[in-house]
Amino acid sequence: MLRTSQIRSRLQRGQSLLETAMMIVVIFTVVFWIFELGWLMYTYAVMADAANEGVRYAIVHSGGDSGGTQARVKTVTFPDGSAAPPNRVRVAVTYTYIPWLSQFITTPTMHTYAEGRMIVP
Repeated sequence: MLRTSQIRSRLQRGQSLLETAMMIVVIFTVVFWIFELGWLMYTYAVMADAANEGVRYAIVHSGGDSGGTQARVKTVTFPDGSAAPPNRVRVAVTYTYIPWLSQFITTPTMHTYAEGRMIVP
């Protein structure tokens, strides 16, 4: 009985090492994609905040002069034609997101977009 146990133990000695080596690739892939997704969500949050700040700036500083606001906030548009109340203000922010993992594997670049809209009171 002891002899059979020793033979089985000797044959399975590298099994756990092989299983760990195979799973470590899967584990690291999942961890890095979660990290990448976090950076993408952070980028979108910053863009959305920038669009909202651009709208706020356009409303507070326009004073009916859309030319001065368009010089400061590059992507501001006034869909109704002027910055005078009660017209609308729209700010669009675009960014080409290049994933960090593209240094190691082929990943597509993503064109992200955020928009802020408000009516001038």
